[in-house]
Amino acid sequence: MNSSLPSGLDGADVRPLVKPKAKRPRKRPVGEPLSAKELEILRWAKEGKTVWEISVIRAISEATVKFHLRNIYIKLSVSNRAQAVGEAVKRGVLS
Repeated sequence: MNSSLPSGLDGADVRPLVKPKAKRPRKRPVGEPLSAKELEILRWAKEGKTVWEISVIRAISEATVKFHLRNIYIKLSVSNRAQAVGEAVKRGVLS
């Protein structure tokens, strides 16, 4: 018997008080066009700006810049910033 439970409870009757949140399936926007915000961030990335510098320029958090960069990588099917810039130039999205 578990000594931390009130008498009469053996642990089998105990349920969590909070239901776990159901996870929503995430949409993977591969191939979708880049948004205006994503294009602006990609332009700054092409200029060699860091996440921090882009966040200051756009007056947004570094986390938001990283969020947009991740979406850019997904949409362009790439793994990093250099590949994203190269792929965008190749597709004619950036000049």
